[in-house]
Amino acid sequence: MASEYQQTTNIEIQDRVRSKYRASIDGLKALNFQELCFFSETARALGLSNGPLGPLGVLAASPKEVIRIGRDLSASAFFLLLVSREYDTYVAPFGLGLKFYTSFTDGTCVITTNFLSQAIHDDVEKLYKSPQPGSIEAAWKHHQTWVSDLTARGKQTKYHLSFDEFAKLAYKEDSYMLKPKSVSTAMFGDVGSMLIGGVIFGALFAAAILILLFWASLARTLNPACWYVRDIGSIPLLPGLLILFAAIPISWFLARIQKTAFLYDGIGTMFHGQTALPDGRGTISTKWLVFLHLPILPVRSYQFVEEVSDSSAQKLPVMRPLDQLHGERIKETYWRFKWWYAIIALSWIGWGVWTLLQCM
Repeated sequence: MASEYQQTTNIEIQDRVRSKYRASIDGLKALNFQELCFFSETARALGLSNGPLGPLGVLAASPKEVIRIGRDLSASAFFLLLVSREYDTYVAPFGLGLKFYTSFTDGTCVITTNFLSQAIHDDVEKLYKSPQPGSIEAAWKHHQTWVSDLTARGKQTKYHLSFDEFAKLAYKEDSYMLKPKSVSTAMFGDVGSMLIGGVIFGALFAAAILILLFWASLARTLNPACWYVRDIGSIPLLPGLLILFAAIPISWFLARIQKTAFLYDGIGTMFHGQTALPDGRGTISTKWLVFLHLPILPVRSYQFVEEVSDSSAQKLPVMRPLDQLHGERIKETYWRFKWWYAIIALSWIGWGVWTLLQCM
């Protein structure tokens, strides 16, 4: 089920959104974007409306977004919508970056992101999405060129900019991402990455459960009669370790052959770290195994270069795997998340010490 989009006039929410995305908002206003309205994207029942693991997605997004949980257990994330009157374009900053949207009178919709995401090129739906990882200015320049090229080929932009029109574009993108694709596409296209991503998700989720239950399994092995672990879930220690040490390499191998990165509720594969190429035509970024958006293991580094699509005059980033990992950016990524690693490690060790003390 697609999320619901609604305008919001709550002053407190507006102040929090402005504070959260201050740098992006200032950068967009410097590019002559103007504020249109504030809006919410709502998932019912803490995200369960988007699947049984939707709440994990809400949890993963909470540090990066302005989120409020309603009395009916709906989860709403709040954003500011800005517009460029000159190019009839919407833009909304959020946790991962921002998206530019432009629609045309013939139903064509073009979207540019300044972060790595799933590209879309669908001539039937007239929906095109191009990830352009980098600065706001670079992504906006790409989008401007794209809109100008399509206008020069006879397409006319929709000049009436409103929240309702923007919501139609957002629903169109959401519906496309949620609809099933053909079997042939699933074998060789982005959906193939989704299917592999599902297996990776399952393996990483199982590994996380096994790590969480490790101390209970160890305590039960040392003292089977211990009251503390007798009634809580655990599995035999040795089989659990074998499954754990198999799940990580399997996930890593599948991520190597996966065509692009894909997340289910913040678990799967994701790109971190970007280095511009000397010629300015692209970037180098590394695919990681991630759990709730936290990078766990680097998988492979890629070079992203732009190639022009003849059918839409769109520059699409093409991924070229590198022979070696980009070590400098990997160190920076680990360092950037160091406090999260420390908190998780200390919490896990603390849980272990408490469990073992109860069984002594």
